[in-house]
Amino acid sequence: MKYQLTPTEKKLVRIAWIVGLLVLSAIVVVELFMHHHAHFEKDGITIDTLPEFYPIYGFGASFVLVVFAKTLAIALKRKDTFYADD
Repeated sequence: MKYQLTPTEKKLVRIAWIVGLLVLSAIVVVELFMHHHAHFEKDGITIDTLPEFYPIYGFGASFVLVVFAKTLAIALKRKDTFYADD
């Protein structure tokens, strides 16, 4: 059975999405005007000075962690009868 949201809950979910997207867009706009210094410039790596590098890096790292966790959950999954007395 699927859980049905009440009209009040639907309104709160919509408000949460709007607030989250507004905060995200504000962060992206502020990031465009910041000056970043290259941390590995002596090695010839300046990718961290690109605009929006850190949000993209954070999203990519989060995505990799979620994929790793899902894969690990599949690998460690037990049968429903694992603890049943035979």
